[in-house]
Amino acid sequence: MPRQNFLSRESFVNAGEIKTRNSILSLPFHLDHIELYAENRMIDSLRFYYVHPSKRREYFVDITVLPLNEEFTRVSLHAVHVNGQSFYDDAEMAIALHDFESAIHASVNGELAQYKASGLLKIKEKKSFIQSSFLKFLFPSIQSSS
Repeated sequence: MPRQNFLSRESFVNAGEIKTRNSILSLPFHLDHIELYAENRMIDSLRFYYVHPSKRREYFVDITVLPLNEEFTRVSLHAVHVNGQSFYDDAEMAIALHDFESAIHASVNGELAQYKASGLLKIKEKKSFIQSSFLKFLFPSIQSSS
């Protein structure tokens, strides 16, 4: 797999362009880990600073809104590392894009108060089969959480 320095994601929103854009611009007021960084009127794009809830990763997420008709809008998300690093595979960035997309849909549907970021808030350490078997052997009364 070749190295890359961005991930992209596209989705469709069941709302007009103005409502979608206003919903996206309202995200930083409701979510701590998202900040509006810049707006580029030339290419009609918004750039957000996304701080991963675990505070380990930071991304720039560029959003482009393209109206399809009065009822549907296409939202394109484009994420890069703040320091510009390239990668082979970045699952955390993919999850961050998914979180951002979910937040946009929640905001458009008026459900932002119930929105919660994905499971990356609690990063669990995976235990190998040998580690969990060893723990079960030493402490049979303790149930393993994996």
